[in-house]
Amino acid sequence: MTHLHDASIRIIRAGQASGGGYVASPTFSQYGYSWLRDGTWIAYAMDVVGQHDSARRFYEWVGRTLSNYQAHVADLVAKLGRGETLLESDYLPTRFTLDGAQEADEWPNFQLDGYGTWLWGAVEHIRLTDAPDFWQKLRPAITLTVAYLNALWQSPNYDCWEEHRDQIHMSTLAAIYGGLKAVQQIEPMLVPNQLPHHIRTYALQHGIASEGHFMKYLGNAEVDANLLWTALPYGLVDIHDPIFTKTLAKIERDLHYPDGGVYRYRADVYYGGGEWLLLAAWLGWAYVELGRRSEAQQILHWIEAQAYPTGEMPEQVSEHLLAASHYPGWVERWGTSACPLLWSHAMYLILETLLKGTV
Repeated sequence: MTHLHDASIRIIRAGQASGGGYVASPTFSQYGYSWLRDGTWIAYAMDVVGQHDSARRFYEWVGRTLSNYQAHVADLVAKLGRGETLLESDYLPTRFTLDGAQEADEWPNFQLDGYGTWLWGAVEHIRLTDAPDFWQKLRPAITLTVAYLNALWQSPNYDCWEEHRDQIHMSTLAAIYGGLKAVQQIEPMLVPNQLPHHIRTYALQHGIASEGHFMKYLGNAEVDANLLWTALPYGLVDIHDPIFTKTLAKIERDLHYPDGGVYRYRADVYYGGGEWLLLAAWLGWAYVELGRRSEAQQILHWIEAQAYPTGEMPEQVSEHLLAASHYPGWVERWGTSACPLLWSHAMYLILETLLKGTV
């Protein structure tokens, strides 16, 4: 739908601060910040629809923001080298204020997936805009990020849903792997020799359930829809790899509501565990790559049907909740679920563009 395409671009642009950061949601109390994870996907969406200036401003903002942490990362690496235990304050933030500052509130900050994601996105921006000179502008922040991931990739940390601090998550390993492999495409010597290979080997040795699919996290044989990342876009495995085929099949069985959206995971209680638009779009992306275009088109139509008359798209919808008894408590705590969520708009634009065949 042209009006939802245009509305998504308008909403994303309205949610971009003057400095370049994207707000996760302009109306939801907890999402008034910029995450590297969300922001990278928003920037990638803007790249694929030709709004390169917006994406460029975001990556410039990331470059400036992270460059302030060079001494911080050097101290962290030195502490690890001395065998010292890290404090939560030693880790880099997962979200920033829109002016690039570390927010003051307590938050589950130790999340590595966003750092891998922004590396991947920065390289994609350079590829899509044919702007190799931009690499040098981002290089200090990229170098810092590679050092951070090299030091910590095997450490338990929060997943992309900001849960399970004490686990190693397959989606996080995929994001780290994808980011480091992307950096190697431009400057191989910047990434420690064999590091992506070691990450992939570790994931394949420890992260496969007995049924042959990826685990949500090590020791948990359930699936999470974020396991779609293992193939798309991060390439931990090929989309035709039997491991991904089995992972996709289990996601379809366990998490895809018939003719509807996609749940995060079966035990989800956040806002009652609704169907997420961005995850539906990711499933649609997989269908496009597998030649299942009619199913991808059906998902696109479902996403469009969830948009408000104003064009705003929510984070999730609550018609078929997994844990309905938990819904009122979240509403009482933080208000209604986030809308608009810029990441939802981003993934809609990506799927729509894929179906047009212009990515």
